[in-house]
Amino acid sequence: MPELNLVSIAFYNLENFFDTVDDPNTDDDAFTPKGIMHWVRKRFENKAKKIAKSISKIGFKETHTPPALIGLAEVENKRVIQAIVKQRYLRKYHYGYIHFESADKRGMDVALLYQKTLVDIKEHKVYPVVLYNNQGEAYKTRDILYVKAKLAGQIIHLYINHWPSRREGGFESNIKRYQAVMTLEKIIDYTYYEEPESIIIVMGDFNTDPDDPLLKNLYKHLFNPAQDIYKHHIGSLNHRHHWHLFDQIMFSHNLFNSAHLKFRKFEVFAPDFLKNKANTKNLPYRTYQGRHYTGGYSDHFPVYVLLALN
Repeated sequence: MPELNLVSIAFYNLENFFDTVDDPNTDDDAFTPKGIMHWVRKRFENKAKKIAKSISKIGFKETHTPPALIGLAEVENKRVIQAIVKQRYLRKYHYGYIHFESADKRGMDVALLYQKTLVDIKEHKVYPVVLYNNQGEAYKTRDILYVKAKLAGQIIHLYINHWPSRREGGFESNIKRYQAVMTLEKIIDYTYYEEPESIIIVMGDFNTDPDDPLLKNLYKHLFNPAQDIYKHHIGSLNHRHHWHLFDQIMFSHNLFNSAHLKFRKFEVFAPDFLKNKANTKNLPYRTYQGRHYTGGYSDHFPVYVLLALN
């Protein structure tokens, strides 16, 4: 293991990162060469290169290495992940990955990248999030990915989330996110039952801000550093001229006094190259604006926590 004093753990929503191949089992037709987004191989490769560049820079000034662990959202499959980690920006860091196909109708999944020289994976599985439509019929959305890993001598339990979006309006989407938070809360309770001294890290795109009462049940177990910076109007995405901090990383309180890892700070990673230079509002440089291809990175900025190693 390299000699490090600091290490980072990050999360990044990649904005509809599909491959170019039509999957007959999902609604991915728009993101194919003949689809309305004209998602061709050249655009796919350009995005893979840019995402890899972005990941390589997260926390690098402090740690001199990219994140030891990085949760991803909005990846279609393993082909997308493999295209990212093989880029020259990341190749020398020997990233492994964990991914399961979910029941999401668009084929969008969560995943985890990890540096094999820094992280020892012990266990991984997914927990389905079951939702209900207006007729009371059950269906599944994006899973919660669970990974048990050893980092710097410390066992940590990671949960990567991408909760239901707000497309259907406030009331409908709140009900769906409530199902997600209840699922996550049960999983965390079970982890504490099995291992009372567990260090837990929960990350994801929660499609809601840190001050949402929906998250309060989680705060009995977890500290959310995003609460503090959100008070200063710092966000990871911008919708209708308003900044939101949907992308968050929470952790159990014992990460303040662990024998191996200690929390130092939480930040939104928003360097100039990730910003849209076509305006002066410092918005994320996204891949598409509606149906118009802009050739950027993502409509979200990555977020990360910095941890000190003892």
